Amino acid sequence: MTKTTPQAAAAVLSALMSLAVVAGMNGLATTQYAKADSLEMARYGQTHVAVQHVTVVGHRATA
Repeated sequence: MTKTTPQAAAAVLSALMSLAVVAGMNGLATTQYAKADSLEMARYGQTHVAVQHVTVVGHRATA
């Protein structure tokens, strides 16, 4: 698949960066959703722990 060490390193770095971005988005989404949910539930005197996850769906282009 890869022919040189720099190409392999680039592929590994790309995969790691993709995972880091998805993990960061997931953390932000969970934090924001939990804040919004707790503010909304506070009106009714209730507490609730909300969790939201980011799902990334990729499609490979076929040529």
